[in-house]
Amino acid sequence: MIRYLAPALLLLAAACGGEPEAAIPTEGVIALSDQFTGEFDLVNKDGERVTDQDFQGKVRLVYFGFTNCPDVCPGDVGVMSAALNELGDNADEVAPIFISVDPERDTPQALTDYFAFDGRIVPLTGSVEAAKAARNAFKLVAQKETLPDSALGYTVNHGRFFYIVDRKGQPQHAVVGGLSPQELAALLRREIRK
Repeated sequence: MIRYLAPALLLLAAACGGEPEAAIPTEGVIALSDQFTGEFDLVNKDGERVTDQDFQGKVRLVYFGFTNCPDVCPGDVGVMSAALNELGDNADEVAPIFISVDPERDTPQALTDYFAFDGRIVPLTGSVEAAKAARNAFKLVAQKETLPDSALGYTVNHGRFFYIVDRKGQPQHAVVGGLSPQELAALLRREIRK
């Protein structure tokens, strides 16, 4: 009898229009202290000033990367976009933010071109100093590495995390990149419900 209960509950959920939610991941999810301030003062793809205060009342999903990243950043940005799709109507509760670790090359125009695929993601850049201050607020390390045999000249090695920030602007968790859109959506859904 009991072995038939789980499938019956899944059928009932499907009949009611609901799907089982992905389990909330625990591996690679780091609780953050209040030493992580989450503050930034940058510019968006239109060249307008944007600060962390502009997103008060929304759960924030913050990712640091750069548009010339050859492999990791595009995949993680794709996960961000797909996680928003997973959230459905709840995606409106989330401010998905991309902060450049390469502000010298990531101009507002470069961000406009790169993020043309998903207008929900808010890409930010700024001066070298402003970008560094934003990284410091999230305790993220990023460092240039010269590429002598490449036309790019350099790459930027950086920490690979999704930061989940509560509605008051306090970073709550750093999540190691590499998780699925469903797992990321489950973490965001938990924060939305708080």
